[in-house]
Amino acid sequence: MGSGGTKQSATDESIVSAKTTISKEILPTPEERMAWFAEYERVKKVPAVCKKFGISRKTFYKWLKRYNTSKKSSISLENRSRKPHNNPRATPEHIIQRLKNLREQTGFGQKRLRLYLSLWYGIDLAENTIWKILRRSGIDMKGTKIKRRTVKPNDPLLPGDRVIIFVKQFEKSVGKQKFYYYSAVDECTHVRIAKMYARHSTLSALDFVQYMLISFPFPIHYMRTPLDSAFTSIAMSRSRTHAFTQNLRRLGIKQQIPTRKQSQSKLHADRIKIFDAPDAFISFPFNSLADAERLIRNSLFDYNNKQPRKEIGMLTPLEKLRTFEQFKEVDEFDPKKDLS
Repeated sequence: MGSGGTKQSATDESIVSAKTTISKEILPTPEERMAWFAEYERVKKVPAVCKKFGISRKTFYKWLKRYNTSKKSSISLENRSRKPHNNPRATPEHIIQRLKNLREQTGFGQKRLRLYLSLWYGIDLAENTIWKILRRSGIDMKGTKIKRRTVKPNDPLLPGDRVIIFVKQFEKSVGKQKFYYYSAVDECTHVRIAKMYARHSTLSALDFVQYMLISFPFPIHYMRTPLDSAFTSIAMSRSRTHAFTQNLRRLGIKQQIPTRKQSQSKLHADRIKIFDAPDAFISFPFNSLADAERLIRNSLFDYNNKQPRKEIGMLTPLEKLRTFEQFKEVDEFDPKKDLS
């Protein structure tokens, strides 16, 4: 019984070795091909040359043509790779470099990298393509998952570490309709964006998150939201079934919601005031929505680009953003201009 098994294994090994020998065919060297042409110069008969060296006429004429075209250079007789010289479906180099830079800055996986490439740069790459590109670049995509950056109260912040959302209602009607003012402020740079909505609802909150992802030039890690039914369940503030919370989880953003006790405390109110700039236009009467949007855009442009803030060392939010290497080339911060 044992000898039969040994014979079978020996047979299998011989078959494998034979296949390996066939697959690893030894190709002629440039010196051997030079010998073909030397023999041809001597006998002047192609069939005799082919019979002597065991090659086909097609092979001989292929290498002879290549040899004569190169003005009889021995370099033309070297073996060449059969890999195509051009791949029309290959990802352009500038997109690969942008992907690698985004991966280095964020540490995101292929799912979030695909999202931010689509939102920021209009680049649509499949998750599998992103994985292959990064893997070929020497990044171990199957290794240990990158530890998410945890931001403690006394740690220095980076752009996008924590973003606060504020919601306010216009005191007077805008074109005979009530409107709400959604704004988001980055705690590190104090860069601010805003948008108007006719309704204060979860749908408006979800749309504002998409606007934030497009407008902010950096990825968002933590998002602090009000204790409001549009952002969470009032009955259970830590609920994971709310549509807004589930959307943030899908985007890889962690949500921070104050408890009812925290939201009513003076300490929490004082902290929020640091980032919540007073908006005088909330009390203005507007004849049309276009007038209100124009005033808000001008106000935000001055706030981000021209108004120094003592909380960030008397720098404007734009100047604070420029202190970071990847944003030093930003001339001005105007999300509405970029979207238009």
